[in-house]
Amino acid sequence: MIEASKIVASFQMIASRVVKFELETKEVNNGKEKVNIKNSFDYEVVSIEEHEDIYYGVVQFKTDFVAKTGRKTLFKIFIIYEGKFVGNKGVLREEDFKKMLELNGVVALSQFTRSYVLSATALAGINPPVRLPMININQLKKLKEEMKPSI
Repeated sequence: MIEASKIVASFQMIASRVVKFELETKEVNNGKEKVNIKNSFDYEVVSIEEHEDIYYGVVQFKTDFVAKTGRKTLFKIFIIYEGKFVGNKGVLREEDFKKMLELNGVVALSQFTRSYVLSATALAGINPPVRLPMININQLKKLKEEMKPSI
C-alpha cells in the first residue's frame, strides 16, 4: 500500500449538493412495448475564486431523461448536481484549475448523479431503475466548446 499523503491530488472536492431534481411519472408500462430513453448532458463552471493559497471553484453537472413508449411519455427526469472544489495555487495555475473543474469535477459529479438517479428511480417504482450511461467527458467538453458562438 502507498501512503495517501504521497498521492493526494492538488484538486479536491469539498462539498456537493443536488441543486434541482424533478421526476415526473406517468402510467405504468405493461412491459410489452419497447421503452426508448433519450438523455442529454451539460455542465457549467459557475464560479472560480482566487484566495491566498487556493482556488475555489463551483461546477454543475446537468442531465435530463425522457422515457417513451411510442408517443406516450412514461417518465421525465431533470437533475442539476453541484460540486465545490479547491485547488492548490502552489501547484496549479488558474487555467489548469479550470480544466480540472471541467474534466475531473464533471466526472466526479456524473458519478454522484448516476447514484442519485438510480436510487431515486428505484424508490419511485421505476423498474428497472434508471442508470446513466457512461459518457465521454472529453467529448462533452469538445462539443460544448463547438456550440459556443464565435465572438
